[in-house]
Amino acid sequence: MFRVRRPDTARPLFQNRYADEWVGLLVLVTIVLFAVAVAEAGFLKQWLTPEKKIHFVLPETGVAGLAIGDDIEIMGVHAGEIRHLDLNSTGRMYAEGYIEPQFVPFIRQDSAAVIRHRFVVAGASYIELGRGRGEDMDWGYAVLNATVEANPADVITQTVTDLRNKLVPAMDSVQAITRQVNDMLTDMRAGKGTVGGLLSKDDTLQKANQALENLTEVIARLQPIEKQLGGVMTKADGTMDNAKSATDSLRKSMPQVQETITHASAATAQLPALITQAEASANSLRKLTDQLRGLWLLGGTAQKAPSHRLPAEAVRP
Repeated sequence: MFRVRRPDTARPLFQNRYADEWVGLLVLVTIVLFAVAVAEAGFLKQWLTPEKKIHFVLPETGVAGLAIGDDIEIMGVHAGEIRHLDLNSTGRMYAEGYIEPQFVPFIRQDSAAVIRHRFVVAGASYIELGRGRGEDMDWGYAVLNATVEANPADVITQTVTDLRNKLVPAMDSVQAITRQVNDMLTDMRAGKGTVGGLLSKDDTLQKANQALENLTEVIARLQPIEKQLGGVMTKADGTMDNAKSATDSLRKSMPQVQETITHASAATAQLPALITQAEASANSLRKLTDQLRGLWLLGGTAQKAPSHRLPAEAVRP
């Protein structure tokens, strides 16, 4: 029997002197791709800057179209997302959201949370958070009550319902008034009541026609008087114009009258002094006349007027 002789060493099928380098490069590329994938998925950001969790207590009507993955916005900017929906111990629905750290200072205890739709009545829902001004939020267990924005279609429906509720009683009242007026006219035509009795009697209509004729005659008689009154009013207008002209003339002459009164007042103030001077002049003239009468050239006696002065001998200490 022949036996095949085999060598002790096996020859490798593939030989590469840089095999270790290629393996190391492949490992490095794998690590880089893994790091890029982690950064792209946001895990690295979550590890470095963890997001804040907040609970939204939803309305009793339900989630209002809110779903996991819906956005949370603050002042119109994306600030987080909804990641969980569940029931609390009281049977109310609540949603768990995560807020990015840079928006945490804007959320306070008085911030309003409103569930809205992207296109008013359609589209995905999201929670709009208002900027708070009150106390800081306790991020150990942050809770806000969420409300639902009023649907315009529901508002219009409610408005129409309110109008209908107000208009229907008004229309019923109008119909009742119309029926009452119709009944009144029917009774009046049938001669019922005081007004119906007056309208159904012929003598009432005759008296009414006679009164109208008398009124027409009175108006015809008043027409000439109206013309006379027109002439009287024209004369009265002329008289008023004359009185107005006289008043204007008097108003224009008032400065002169006031000046005359002023001069008269000044002259009257000088009258007492003039009267005093006249009296003094009259006394002087009277004395001069008496002296002239006593002159002997004019036939006077020139006797000395008796003196009432005592003699010197009669004066004693």
